[in-house]
Amino acid sequence: MDSGLQRLEALAKLAMHNITHVPVGGSGKIVLATADAVVQNWKLSLPMSIALLLLSTYIITSLQSVIALRSSKDGREPPIKPYWIPYLGDWFGFLTARRGLVEGIVAKYGDSTPVTIKLGPAKAYLMLQPETFAPLLKATRSCTNKAFAVLVMSQMFGTKKNAIHIYKNDNSGIGSVPLPGTNVPPNLRVWYHQHRTASRFMQGESLKLIGERVMKNLSEELAKVDPSDPVDSGEWVTLPDFYKWWTRKLFAAAISAICGPYLVSLNPGFVDDFWTYLDEWPTISKFYPRFIAPKAYGARERILDAIKRWHAHAKEHSDYRLNGPNDPYWDDYWGSSWLKVRYAWGVDTGAMDDDALASEDLALFTAASANALPMAFWNLIEIYNDPSLLVRVQEELAKSIITPPSSSLSLSSPSSNEEPQLPLQFDIATVTSNPLLQSVYAEVLRMRVALFHNRSPTLGDYKLGPFTLKKGGLVTVPTPVASFHEGVWGPERTDHGRRPLTQFWAERFLVPDLDSDPSGHGKKVKFSTEGLEGGWMPYGGGSLMCPGRHLAKQEMMGSVAVFAAYFDMQVLNGVPRMDDRFFGLGAQPPGEPVPVRIRRKLGAVGNMNGKLSGGVKVEQRPRGGSGSRKRNAFFSDGRD
Repeated sequence: MDSGLQRLEALAKLAMHNITHVPVGGSGKIVLATADAVVQNWKLSLPMSIALLLLSTYIITSLQSVIALRSSKDGREPPIKPYWIPYLGDWFGFLTARRGLVEGIVAKYGDSTPVTIKLGPAKAYLMLQPETFAPLLKATRSCTNKAFAVLVMSQMFGTKKNAIHIYKNDNSGIGSVPLPGTNVPPNLRVWYHQHRTASRFMQGESLKLIGERVMKNLSEELAKVDPSDPVDSGEWVTLPDFYKWWTRKLFAAAISAICGPYLVSLNPGFVDDFWTYLDEWPTISKFYPRFIAPKAYGARERILDAIKRWHAHAKEHSDYRLNGPNDPYWDDYWGSSWLKVRYAWGVDTGAMDDDALASEDLALFTAASANALPMAFWNLIEIYNDPSLLVRVQEELAKSIITPPSSSLSLSSPSSNEEPQLPLQFDIATVTSNPLLQSVYAEVLRMRVALFHNRSPTLGDYKLGPFTLKKGGLVTVPTPVASFHEGVWGPERTDHGRRPLTQFWAERFLVPDLDSDPSGHGKKVKFSTEGLEGGWMPYGGGSLMCPGRHLAKQEMMGSVAVFAAYFDMQVLNGVPRMDDRFFGLGAQPPGEPVPVRIRRKLGAVGNMNGKLSGGVKVEQRPRGGSGSRKRNAFFSDGRD
């Protein structure tokens, strides 16, 4: 390699000597001939030098990897994955082909060791041993996600340089008591603030109210009828892409349940801009400059402008300081008082301007939508793609519909002309507590979430078994490794090999209910994730576990009941493939359009008063004096 470079240098000096020493009036042919020789030697030597450089890099890193694999020294670093490109290592593969990179590492190393990956100036530790996943994710004092979160706030959510220091400088942790040795002012403890407020509003009565509002909004959205839209005709029609149609309706309902109606009404293009932004997440995550990815950054800027416009409108009409436990939980301008609390805290830092406050809320809206709503789509697709599964769950879905106390709808009078009052109301607890529907929900998450749970040792090197993970390194726990590891799931969770982990199985999370039948020989089952601590972790683990997981569950499962009440559907081309651009980023949307046949059952244009198509039979059941649930044929299998 060095001799090649020395040869090039000598040739260059010779060329310069010949060029500068041609006598005046001398032949130009001498200069041209010398220059041509230099060019020819460069053409031969440069590729050879590059090839030698790449090869020697791979040989050296391969030897390092073999030595580390054979070492039994306690406290050693995980073996490095051999790479070809000096300094950069596997940076390009990590950005452009994450799935192939991870699958290649798993195929080579199995689950015997973590693996070090060279990523330019940084290094990442890819964890491959499921027994280490849960302990690592629980070690939130010594191994945090702060470094990664700072990067995400800056790159993905557009936090500008004048505010990003708030996130960088807070090393006090998420607990109410700051970590020892830290000295962050209370008004700048951003990680504690985010954790505390999310925990407060994503559980208990607040969670219940937000979840109910999501379903109320979605029911109202689906009850709307557009006479010019063939979908609302009451006839079977073909939708070219159900994913786009469904996620936009669900997002409009979900975002309004969190922040009220004005964010969307003040910004008519907000819903489309948000989904453009989400679709461009893989592009933004690659750190492309703006001139290469104008669509991605343009959508993000429009969203941030929309949030600032909404903030200004809300401040003008409502006092965000009225956010205490004795103040109203909701107002139409801010939505949930959660948004008031977040905004007030940001203002009180004295360091967050309008741009930073908008980026904060973009982070919240993305966290609430980017995974839950694509998963709600997959939940529907898996159920409707399997007619036998749909038949099994339709009665449970129907039980969630609440009818007014005055209604006399009954299976005993199928010819009755009485119609349900639209929009329908739903008791989502009926759905979220059903064992089979919970199992479907969990199986969808297992198969469709490909997320890297990222941590970094912050207090010093982190000891994990015989390995040492260096301070500042990126530690990655990949959910696909956990989700498809046969050793973790065992024979019972694969029906003794008859239901491999590569296939969707609706009953994978059902186990015998020993409380009702101690012998275990009965047919009663219950939903359970017991024994899957290192296998099923779509929401992470430890105190950094996703605080919005309970709302996500309600959205995923409840939206199936709401959709099924209003529409029939047939999946035309089976379950679509996933978009591997999102591998490692969380929920993977479909990688292709999803055509379906769909038919409105309630409120069709041909029956604007809300008559049911297809001679629906309904019965009324008491429900604690507050109404009743309909058991009916709303939830047909979608076939004529």
